[in-house]
Amino acid sequence: MLALLLPVVALIALWALDVQDSFDAAAGLRDSRNTRENVSIPCDQLVAALQAERSASIEVLAAPGGSAAAIGSQRAATDASVSAFREHAELYRGRGISAEILRSRIADMGPAFDSLALLRTQVDARTVAPAAVLSGYSSVISYAFSVSTATAASSDPLVERVMRTSVGLRRAGELLHQEDALLTGVTTAGRFGDGEYRQLTEIVGALRFQIPTAGSTLPAPDQAAFKSMLSSPAFAALRAAEDQLLNTGGAGDAVPLTREVWKATFTPAVRQLYDFLGTGYDKAVGFASAERDRVLWRFGIFGGLGLIAILISLFLSIRIGGSVVRRLSVLRTAANDLAHRRLPEMVARLRAGEQIDVESNRLRLSLGDDEIADVGAALSEVQRSAVDSAAGEAAMRYDMNRVLVNVARRNQTLIDRQLEALAQMPGTDAAAGRAGQLAVQMRRQAEHLVILSGSARSRRGLGPESLTAIVSRAAGQVEHAERIRIGVVPDAEVPERAVADIGHLLAELLENATTFSPPDTTVRVSGHRVAEGVVVEIEDDGLGMSASALEETNRRLAQPQEFDPATSSRLGLVVVALLAAQRGIRVVLAPSAQRGTTATVTVPAELAVPVAAPEARPVPLTRRSNAAKLVGIAGQRGRATADRGAAPRHAAED
Repeated sequence: MLALLLPVVALIALWALDVQDSFDAAAGLRDSRNTRENVSIPCDQLVAALQAERSASIEVLAAPGGSAAAIGSQRAATDASVSAFREHAELYRGRGISAEILRSRIADMGPAFDSLALLRTQVDARTVAPAAVLSGYSSVISYAFSVSTATAASSDPLVERVMRTSVGLRRAGELLHQEDALLTGVTTAGRFGDGEYRQLTEIVGALRFQIPTAGSTLPAPDQAAFKSMLSSPAFAALRAAEDQLLNTGGAGDAVPLTREVWKATFTPAVRQLYDFLGTGYDKAVGFASAERDRVLWRFGIFGGLGLIAILISLFLSIRIGGSVVRRLSVLRTAANDLAHRRLPEMVARLRAGEQIDVESNRLRLSLGDDEIADVGAALSEVQRSAVDSAAGEAAMRYDMNRVLVNVARRNQTLIDRQLEALAQMPGTDAAAGRAGQLAVQMRRQAEHLVILSGSARSRRGLGPESLTAIVSRAAGQVEHAERIRIGVVPDAEVPERAVADIGHLLAELLENATTFSPPDTTVRVSGHRVAEGVVVEIEDDGLGMSASALEETNRRLAQPQEFDPATSSRLGLVVVALLAAQRGIRVVLAPSAQRGTTATVTVPAELAVPVAAPEARPVPLTRRSNAAKLVGIAGQRGRATADRGAAPRHAAED
């Protein structure tokens, strides 16, 4: 029964939320007048008093022999504004998140008022520069404007737009008052003090940008009036006076205006701006009242219609919904079971080679003969198609793996016979060694297919072998073996089960290093023992790899995935990742110290057992095949050929 009522309960909840939102919106709009009377107007009056005191304080400091007693009345007016602001703020009764933000901003005014007392003391003692006074008073005023900005929040976008535009214009007006305070001191002193010319340029630049920007959000009729005001003679005279002052040159220069001329220029412009702003809050409150009435009417109409819709929905849910909900529940259970259990299990069994009777495992549901039944039938067909596709894919994958492994093993057999034949040829000329080396490379490439298919390797080891011998043999399997320099490698013995895989892995990394580095450079191999085992480093002097390419390659090396034919261009690294994962080896690529790339191979301790001395367990030469001997000969000849014109270098023999 609860399931049947859930849609109706949700509809009732939405209706209740809409009713609550309507009441909250109406209450918020009703609070606009309360906010205006108890916060906005007292805050604006406080800002005006602070602006007047700021100009008076700077004038006292700029005038020779000026006394702070001359601004006592203005300070008293400011104190009265502070007291009025605090008293009215106590009467504010807003609700909601915006009201909490506003109360927080009002609380922040306390420390600002404390800084005002310190600033006055410095002015009285004449221990502060006019520029610092301007900055100090402006900081207190900025806190007041943060309160004004918080009062602009409203549930109605139009009301909030008007309120925010009014606050933005008043902030622009504050720049005018900052300019007046600065130039009152400058014109009184008759010259620019230290830093005052720079302050003037900053204020004028901000003023000419912010005033037009702040008015750009006004409604169309008010915006036209605002633009007309900015092009009036008063503002034109103000801009001309600013340009005249900016052309004086800088600190220490005499100013071309007197205090009286500046005041006569400034006063008409600022009066025009504040006359324009005078009705801004009244317009916003008017918009709020109209919007409140509209919200109440909307609630009366749509609230009643919503209640009727709820009653009808309740009836239909009980009458019709029971059957639908019951059958949908059956369908949902079957779909979840198919998606999360049955289908994954069947696909896994098919990929493992097991035969499955698709028809007997088919999904069968009894859901009637309507659209829900059609969905159930479609779900059954989806299962059948998915199983058929998985079966076909598994069969093709199995057959392809068998073909690739058979081809690879036939090639390996032929290559091994070729190596044996080359090893039995009379003489040991360079051509035979070169042919043997290429044949070994071909055998390694063929073994890629065996590794990727997951089949067992056809070649078996001949017992444990030293890590030095494995590194040397891997170097001999690379086409440009003469470029490889083998340094110190720790004395360690690799067990038989891992000899071939470690050699294959190292040979792939060495081939990459020689292939992707200039032919006149060397590839350096060295090793050292660490707590985890033995680290073998292969460093080349190639162009290196980008940071993103290194990150992606290391991710693939650390977490090998199922082979994707799209990555066949990087087949060697795929094989390296698979071999490393199988043997617990960690392979990491990083930029080398000079340039190029360094491959760090960490062989675990169980695969690199320390030996007492290099001669403790030599590789038994009698057990090596003729093919392996030929590879060693080829590697030695390649290195010897390169050594004829170069300085002696170390290359370990296989």
